[in-house]
Amino acid sequence: FGHEKGAFTGAANRTTGRFNQAEGGTLFLDEIGDMPPEAQTRLLRVLQEGEYTMVGGKTPLRTNVRIVAATHRDLTQLIRQGLFREDLFYRLNVVPLRMPPLREHRDDIPELVRHFLSQAVEEGLPWKIVDGEAMERLQAYHWPGNVRELENVVRRLAALYSQETISIEVIEAELAETGPATESGNSGNGISESVENHLRDYFFAHGSTLPPAGLYERVLKEVERPLISLSLAATRGNQLRAADLLGLNRNTLRKKIRDLNISVTKSPK
Repeated sequence: FGHEKGAFTGAANRTTGRFNQAEGGTLFLDEIGDMPPEAQTRLLRVLQEGEYTMVGGKTPLRTNVRIVAATHRDLTQLIRQGLFREDLFYRLNVVPLRMPPLREHRDDIPELVRHFLSQAVEEGLPWKIVDGEAMERLQAYHWPGNVRELENVVRRLAALYSQETISIEVIEAELAETGPATESGNSGNGISESVENHLRDYFFAHGSTLPPAGLYERVLKEVERPLISLSLAATRGNQLRAADLLGLNRNTLRKKIRDLNISVTKSPK
C-alpha cells in the first residue's frame, strides 16, 4: 500500500506501494494464505471499494488493478480456524484455478528430475544418473513441498554426492532427513489433506493392482480408533462425557470400543 514520509521510524521518504505500481494492470499476490489479519482487512477494502490509504496517509487513493492470488494453503480450513477472512475469500475466489500438487502427477517426476539435473550441469555441477529404484522412490514420496522441494533435493544430489549414479540408499537418506521437517511445516493444511496424502501413497504402492477389498471399513477403523482413544483420554475414561464429546449415543460408543478393542482406563480427576 506504500507509506507517507514520516509514517514510522525510518520512513524518510514517501514510497508508493504495489497497487500504485500496478495501476491499470495486474498485481500478483503470492501465498495469500499467510497474509496477516490487518492486511486482509485492507485488501478487502480495495476489492470492495476500489480504494486504499497509504500507511500514515489520510486521503483514500482510487485504484484500478486486477488481482491474481495464489496459495498452497487450504483457505477453507484457515477460515474454519479463524485465520482467514471468509468475505475476502469469496471476493478473491471469482475464477479459481487449481494447480494439482506434484503427488497428483507423479509420472512427471522423472522428467522433472532430468530437467533439474541438466540445470545443475549448466551451473557447473557434475552430471548425475538416478537409477531405477531411486527414481521409483522419488515417485512414491508424497512431496508436501511440491516441485520446489523436488528441485531442492535434486540440487543436493548434484552438489553433495561424489558418485555419478544415485542409488535408492541415497534417496532414502535425503528423504528421511528432509521429510519430517517439511511435513510439519504443512500441518496447517488439516486432517483431510493428511489422510489424502496417506491414501495416495497407499494406492501408488499397489502399482497397477488394487488394494484388497474392504478398504472403506479399514480406513474408517484407522481413523476411528485414535479419535475414540484420544477422546476417552481427554475425558479421563468417562464414557458418557466421551460420547457427548464425539456426538455419539453412549451404547454406540460402547460397541465401537468393543469392536475396535480399545482399552479404557479411568483416571482420577
